[in-house]
Amino acid sequence: MKSLPIIFPFSAISSFNFSKNRKRRVYCLPMLGDAIIAFFSNFGYIGMLIALFCIFIIDSMFFPMVPEFFLLVIYSTNPSFEWGVVLILIAAIAIFSGNTLLYIIVKKFGLPHFIQKLMKKYSGMMIAQDEKMLLINRIAPVLPYTGAFIAVNNWSYKKSIAYILAGGIAKFSFLVMLSGFFYTIFEKGIAQRATFCLIIITIALGIFLSYIRKRKIYGKGVKR
Repeated sequence: MKSLPIIFPFSAISSFNFSKNRKRRVYCLPMLGDAIIAFFSNFGYIGMLIALFCIFIIDSMFFPMVPEFFLLVIYSTNPSFEWGVVLILIAAIAIFSGNTLLYIIVKKFGLPHFIQKLMKKYSGMMIAQDEKMLLINRIAPVLPYTGAFIAVNNWSYKKSIAYILAGGIAKFSFLVMLSGFFYTIFEKGIAQRATFCLIIITIALGIFLSYIRKRKIYGKGVKR
């Protein structure tokens, strides 16, 4: 099966002159996403869907993978409305599956008491201390392993998953729609560069909002 043409924004970013240790620390996870996409691209569009699913599962259960941006990378292989809808659907299924599986594991097997205590304390310093935080988390990502936090804080599973899916689908739809708009008004090469800029801006905005929110959280912790 013919492999698909893929742009790798994070590989391009990592080519800048950073120190060796910092470069490895900052870009190893995005480069893992690049590797997953590169491998599955050999299997055509089905492979791309599997790659996207894997990236979102890893992000939900193990460590941050900035999956929204790989969503745009894969979307660029076929910037059509139908392809965008399919990708958003796969992303939604993946975040549902990953968060649900992590929730079940933590509920069934539990976590060490000191970890639960730290997680509850961290949750208590959030701007919202219930399931609504999961919706805010899509804008300013400060709460990783959300499935585990749902279990530890005894939040409503149905309400939590609804917030996660609503926030995720809204964010994914906005990014795909904006990228699709670029492909509508620009030539393909310019549209790819515009999408690349969208990726960078979204990453930077997410990091900035997360940094600001974490400063406020840690500030509250110090005052307490």
